[in-house]
Amino acid sequence: MIISFEHVLSALPTQLLEGLLVVDVLSVKLLPKAAMLRALPASCDIVCSHPMFGPESGKHGWRDLPFVYDAVRVRDRHRFCRFLALWEEQFVTHLTGRVLGKLALRSTPINTRGFESLLALIDSTSADSFDLFYALYAHNPNSTEQLTMYAQALESLRAELLAFKGDVPAAVTR
Repeated sequence: MIISFEHVLSALPTQLLEGLLVVDVLSVKLLPKAAMLRALPASCDIVCSHPMFGPESGKHGWRDLPFVYDAVRVRDRHRFCRFLALWEEQFVTHLTGRVLGKLALRSTPINTRGFESLLALIDSTSADSFDLFYALYAHNPNSTEQLTMYAQALESLRAELLAFKGDVPAAVTR
């Protein structure tokens, strides 16, 4: 809770936090940022974060939910990037769901589990507003590169399919 943050922070054994990454998840940022800078050892990396969801919307997991942050003090960039990678995969997930949604795929009587998973991905990502999808794109420093790599991967697979000359039964060829 916001009102008890400083009390809880002051009760932490700071010697055990030396050299660690400390991340807050409060809905406000000025209070935790100032309190952590005052109370935590100088060797601590500090990130103020704000998962843009609450207990109700996140009760079944955090996947595909938006997340913003302020890297207040980060010395170990590699560790920080590993932490962010947990959240950055959201853009690729939403992108895939949106692309599949454009195909207008529908359930069939012979759905495989994999196909059911794709339909569920379409449902979960398409149910979110385009504003959310855009926010995942605009606030992810890797999204432009991910979008380019996605398009390149799709084109590469298309080229492989068009160039394939393997043993395909005549009834399957076009």
